[in-house]
Amino acid sequence: MNRFSKIFLTLIFASLLIMSCKSKKKIIPTGEPIPEKSTNFLQKALGKNEVDVEWLSAKAKITYRGENERLKATAIIRMRKDSVLFFVVKKAGIEGARVQITTDSIYIIDRQRKEYLIKGLDFFEGKYNLPANFEAIQNIVLGNVLYLSNIKPESEIKDNQYRLFVEKDNVRAEYWMEGGTHFLKQMTFTDVRNDRTFNMTFEDHQQLEDQQYFSYIRNLNVSGKNMDEADMKIKLSKVEINIPKSIKFDIPKRYKRVD
Repeated sequence: MNRFSKIFLTLIFASLLIMSCKSKKKIIPTGEPIPEKSTNFLQKALGKNEVDVEWLSAKAKITYRGENERLKATAIIRMRKDSVLFFVVKKAGIEGARVQITTDSIYIIDRQRKEYLIKGLDFFEGKYNLPANFEAIQNIVLGNVLYLSNIKPESEIKDNQYRLFVEKDNVRAEYWMEGGTHFLKQMTFTDVRNDRTFNMTFEDHQQLEDQQYFSYIRNLNVSGKNMDEADMKIKLSKVEINIPKSIKFDIPKRYKRVD
């Protein structure tokens, strides 16, 4: 598949990975010292700040950097809660790829090569030995927290931000929260055993029409042993919520299916 398609394979892999090492983005202390808060309070604050919508549509500017390539593109994003995610990626106004993700499958149309790919999300489970999870992909789009497990985390104040952390089965999860707003600013997951990484930061929180706050800038990094490192910056705009949108995904008959 072409470079446009790699953007979404990176997104899928990141959401299925649920693991990362140290963040490459240093958290800088700001403002007055923040007060102590209980772990229970911080967990509830994260929950209150989660974005919950039936429909989401947005435009995005994407900067992708892999081991040997760079790509700048724009995208149209549409989401129906717990049902489907839809993306159209363009370069200089020309469509390069169209992607649809359902609760169990991913479909990619490569416009440049006139090819298409269909895989069950369990394909990633078999290839990477990781659980396939539509909900995790959806939460990345919404900017919501990805919970590692039902185990209650510990918490502390570090670099003048709240840090929640938990570890299970050689996987460590960290959640960084802004002091005053309790916005989720960063998720860091570490797979100690396999040395694989996933890190995502959230910036520029703005209020939506229904008073929920949404992160308009995301930075994502995936890397690890025996895999290429990839960085992606996503800058969102024209975000609309709870307005049904058409999702058109038709595969031309002349296109060739690839594995």
